[in-house]
Amino acid sequence: MKKIVYFGMIMTASVLTSCNKYLDIQPVGTVIPTSESDFRGLMTSGYTSFPAHKSYLSLRTDELLLDESSTDAARTKDIYLWNDQNPDPATTAYPYLAFYKSIFYSNQIISTIDEKLTGNANVDQIKGEAYLMRAYAHFELLNCYSEVYSTSNAGLRGVPLSTKIDLEQRFVPATIGDSYAQVLSDMEKGTALLTVEDQAKGVNYRFSKRGAYAMASRLHLYRGEWQEAIEAAKQALKINDKLVDLNVTGSLLPNDFESAEIIMALEKVSISEVRSSSFISPSLLSSYSDGDLRKGRYFQKRGGDYVSLKGGENRFNVSFRNADLYLTIAECDVRLGNTAEALKYLSALKKKRFTADAYTQQVKADANLSKEQLLDAVLLERKRELALEGLRWYDLKRTTRPAITHASFGRTVTLQQNDPRYVIRYPQEAINNNPDLLK
Repeated sequence: MKKIVYFGMIMTASVLTSCNKYLDIQPVGTVIPTSESDFRGLMTSGYTSFPAHKSYLSLRTDELLLDESSTDAARTKDIYLWNDQNPDPATTAYPYLAFYKSIFYSNQIISTIDEKLTGNANVDQIKGEAYLMRAYAHFELLNCYSEVYSTSNAGLRGVPLSTKIDLEQRFVPATIGDSYAQVLSDMEKGTALLTVEDQAKGVNYRFSKRGAYAMASRLHLYRGEWQEAIEAAKQALKINDKLVDLNVTGSLLPNDFESAEIIMALEKVSISEVRSSSFISPSLLSSYSDGDLRKGRYFQKRGGDYVSLKGGENRFNVSFRNADLYLTIAECDVRLGNTAEALKYLSALKKKRFTADAYTQQVKADANLSKEQLLDAVLLERKRELALEGLRWYDLKRTTRPAITHASFGRTVTLQQNDPRYVIRYPQEAINNNPDLLK
């Protein structure tokens, strides 16, 4: 991501714990936005504020092992052991406030841009991005801190909604149903305003129509709305349906921001604190069969263990990419009973990820699978393809919620099947600042 010059509202997390400041966001200085560049600066600040929560989510999954010899292990061990209730004071708190910082910038744009500027393609694009950022931040809050959407869960506690600039507002969590209604509304408004189909490399951390469709596809997938997820994914793929071919010498990693399949390169999914305190788990490594080129491209042996090659610098930031869309279509088609279509998208991806001989074997084996077996095969492919991009936790949470066992510093802890800890507890600091979070 390019170096940013900041404009507009500059925000910090206040050290105060006043119950009147429910989000604890304080504007400490203001440059009143009046030009397109001012509003673009505000939007860029919203992108820059977006948290690196997905890197921490990977610690909760079956993807990583904790490196007890790491100096960063003290900050990550309780995340690894799902100890959200009473973590060690040294533990890095799950991001919460940062989502609302990004939302704050979006609200500033949405509430003032029409007063300051005459509408044109650039203005509409910035406003559209603001709506989509507000939608995406609330969506990620829901993914972390609330139950998976279903008609039976719609009345359960969702997340606090922030749709206006009001530091005195009480932020009581809305229901899951109302939370998603706001996300869907913002997503629709934002997508309608966008004028850029696909962002250029270097600024593809910004939303485009392609990114908006990819976000819609993921949201509908997580809500169990299979046909809607397929339709949104295909809209994105109409703009660009390319996949990186790992058979080609010198090919970029698929999550490189310059790769052919990147849609939106926003989120830091593998930060140094997590990378330095973990190794790749045997469970993940063993999921790659012979002839799968990803094992050698995604991971590297270091001593007796393996580490990831998919992160560590901004060029590997990723929120959406085409392989994810191929797998979304494949999964949803299986669930709808369209197995032939599912196989088409699954095999298209595998052709770019396996050697020619291994690909032929994969296609033959997949053709003989039952519907249930094919669904398992698609979910396994998500595990392999999207490894360490922060989506594994969400996939586990929305599907089987399996038991996972982690051991660290003499402790062995099991996340039981259907464990309540699949819904992450709000950080204690956030609860202290806003007791309404527990309502």
